[in-house]
Amino acid sequence: MFNKTATEVIQMIADDFKLQTGELEDTTVKIPSRIEDNATLFDIIQNALDFTLQEKGVLYTLSDEFGKLTLKSLRNMSVGVFIDNETAQDFDYSSSIDGETYNKIKLAFDNEKTGKREIYIAQSSDNINKWGVLQYFENLEEVICGQAKADSLLNIYNRKGTKLTLKGVLGDIRAKAGTLLGISINLGEGTLMSLMLVDKAVHTFKESEYMMDLTLQGEVVSN
Repeated sequence: MFNKTATEVIQMIADDFKLQTGELEDTTVKIPSRIEDNATLFDIIQNALDFTLQEKGVLYTLSDEFGKLTLKSLRNMSVGVFIDNETAQDFDYSSSIDGETYNKIKLAFDNEKTGKREIYIAQSSDNINKWGVLQYFENLEEVICGQAKADSLLNIYNRKGTKLTLKGVLGDIRAKAGTLLGISINLGEGTLMSLMLVDKAVHTFKESEYMMDLTLQGEVVSN
């Protein structure tokens, strides 16, 4: 099945199961035909979006907007919320290369037509000098633009994983998982200024107070 874009996959599932859709941004990347045995609908969609991320280097967010499935690229998920030290009571920040951080991408494709193994490599010499070699390797089942995919994966993974937890932030209903917020936090040894992705949002409403606790990730993956 497939040979469709992730957008078309979502629309197909929505049509089959009588689900309403809102704005579905065109992901443009065609997903090769594949078999999805014993996969949930969510897994099928997630696999399509994962493939798109690897091929295009753009992260898309699927959300429920008032009962309608909505798909937007991350760069279109900024909601105009800005947080600094004055609007957050407490924070915890960490940055690490332990996890999904790679500064060398190596892809291999066994070409049955030529009988040769094709190798595609993308790497960051600067970050290899800083961190040593952190290599991602993948055997490709098929290849269309192997070097472009290697370059795209390097753009996604060649960065430290960062996590920011904010507590006691002045509430804003627009801040929810999958959105981008503007951050300017003095860490003591410097200032973090970035757009960061909301991973988790807990909103607390009291009689005369509205606060939220947020878990954010960065850096932002975008074109």
